Amino acid sequence: MRRFSGSGTATRLTAAGLAVACTVSLGSAALSAHADSVSDQKKRNDRRIAALGQQLEGTNASLARAYVNLERTRAALPLAQQRVAAAQVAQSRAQAAQVAAEATEARAIAAEAKARAHNEDVAQKLAVAQANEQRAREQLAKSSTDLVSSQDALDSYAAEVFQGSGQESQLGMVFGSTSPEDFANRLVMADTASAVASDTIDKLAAMTVDNTSTRSYLTSVRGEIAALKRQAEIALQGAESAAAAATQAKNQAIVAKNNAVTAAQNAAAAKTELDQLKARQSAAAADLAVQKKSEAADLAAARAESARLQGILVERARQARIAEQKRVAALRAKLERQRQAQIRAERAKAAAAAKKGRHYVPKPPPPVVVPVDSTPSNFLTYPANGPTTSGFGMRWHPVLKKWMLHDGLDWGIACGTPVYAAAPGDIIRAGWRASGWGNQVVIDHGMHRGVDLVTTYNHLTSIVDFGGHVNRGQLIGYSGTTGYSTGCHLHFGVYEDGTPVDPRKWL
Repeated sequence: MRRFSGSGTATRLTAAGLAVACTVSLGSAALSAHADSVSDQKKRNDRRIAALGQQLEGTNASLARAYVNLERTRAALPLAQQRVAAAQVAQSRAQAAQVAAEATEARAIAAEAKARAHNEDVAQKLAVAQANEQRAREQLAKSSTDLVSSQDALDSYAAEVFQGSGQESQLGMVFGSTSPEDFANRLVMADTASAVASDTIDKLAAMTVDNTSTRSYLTSVRGEIAALKRQAEIALQGAESAAAAATQAKNQAIVAKNNAVTAAQNAAAAKTELDQLKARQSAAAADLAVQKKSEAADLAAARAESARLQGILVERARQARIAEQKRVAALRAKLERQRQAQIRAERAKAAAAAKKGRHYVPKPPPPVVVPVDSTPSNFLTYPANGPTTSGFGMRWHPVLKKWMLHDGLDWGIACGTPVYAAAPGDIIRAGWRASGWGNQVVIDHGMHRGVDLVTTYNHLTSIVDFGGHVNRGQLIGYSGTTGYSTGCHLHFGVYEDGTPVDPRKWL
């Protein structure tokens, strides 16, 4: 009988299942690597959008918001498309894995059915062989009993023939007849007894042969049973292995099906997100177009307000310079008068000495020199501590497509951070400004190094001092994001005679 190789089939099915699992795992690893790449791109885009917010400083908040939203959707769109493509690839792989897993499951179920059928066939043959063994044992026992009975009967007959006495033996029965008729009758009876004995001998011989044959058959059947038992054990192991492989394949098929369903849901969600992103992009583009139309008017108003401030500062600088010139002229005249008085005093001393006959050389005083302004280069102290997020200078406006001056320093500090006066001075303006500075404080520090020095503090959440003289380090307000601002920060400006300069030359 051919042995069943169920364990090898189960091993092959298990290997196939592992191959399916490895395929899914490798696909998952690739998708994970792709996800990392998408994540890195998103981080770069987020940094670019954050920098873009700084570039839009000084722009109408609505326009800046619309442009940032548009750029954010533009940056996110390729990533969303990549996610859709990746999700579709994952879906395709998951569906292929599902098909492979289901095929493996079908093969495993077929192998299990074949193994169980073989097991049942071997079990049936074993049952038949065991039944034959039982019948042979019963037949052998019966024939052995019959053989003993026949042998006993034959032995009794022989004893009667040769060992009986007188009339009791067959010979005595024949030779003890009293008449020919009685002899004939006794002879017939003796023949009959001999025939019976002969039949018994033949039967005994046949039973002996049959008994020997039955013993041989029983030995053969027992060998067949032993072989069938070994086959039954192997068949049972094969069936159990096939069943385990079928169970594993079924579980893998369920997992693969669930993965395929999840992948399909992910692909659908990614597609929905992409569609929503496209819709947001269209809305942001439309909003940007609307905001750009009003930006010209806003810029004109901002320029006008900035020009008014600059006009005020220029006029204050002119008046301060005139006042300084008058102060210097008055000081020079005073010093000259003092010098002339010293000259006259020296001449008087020389005249008095001459009257007394002594010689005195007058000591002329040095020419009048007005003290030079000794304001240090680091005259201004930092009004707040924070990282510089945008420096002074020209920068490209991504919406208006032109270079514009960023006339100060931006420090990235949280809204509500205290802001202090950078030097002693007088607050000349404080409050809301339509020029985009939001809540603004302007401090005039007077003439220093030949220029009228003014500092501005912009985008404040709130203002503490609205006028009067302030000392260095005095609290004037709290930082914020009011006006044309894209986030919490302090915009610090420095003006020389009404012209914006880089604050770092004074800090």
